[in-house]
Amino acid sequence: MSSILAEDNDLVVDENTALNQDVQRYWTRRAAEYSHINATELANAKCARWLKKIMEYAPDAPLLRVLDIGTGPGFFAVTLALAGHRVTAVDMTEAMLTEARGNAAHYGVHVDFISADVHAMPLADNQFDLIVTRNVTWNLAEPLRAYREWHRLLAPGGLLLNFDAN
Repeated sequence: MSSILAEDNDLVVDENTALNQDVQRYWTRRAAEYSHINATELANAKCARWLKKIMEYAPDAPLLRVLDIGTGPGFFAVTLALAGHRVTAVDMTEAMLTEARGNAAHYGVHVDFISADVHAMPLADNQFDLIVTRNVTWNLAEPLRAYREWHRLLAPGGLLLNFDAN
């Protein structure tokens, strides 16, 4: 693993930590704007289209334990909670989690929100039937490490749906 030196040369900063900090700064600045975009999607036909696409691939069960990784303002979390699923949502940016909590409250749904680095989450093994991500992979310092972490969280027969493009 490579490292970079901080300006004062006394502190060595792990590249991944620096990237995570850059990602947090970027999404903190964009949180309100991105939340507005997601709120528009939640209020129009995109919400139903996304739900239909997700459920087309999701395990066949009336109640899924869902993990939304990199939830941002909570579009997938709110969409799946509105459909009656038990949802946990993770993001490393507090500003995004604030927006997500507001969106969940607006729609009157319960979502368990967790602040964490998606490369190493404080969650038990094998507990989710479905993991969803949207526009997350391009933000990851170590995608393979993250995917291994996410796989650890899937219950037997669980599924990861990764949407990372328009």
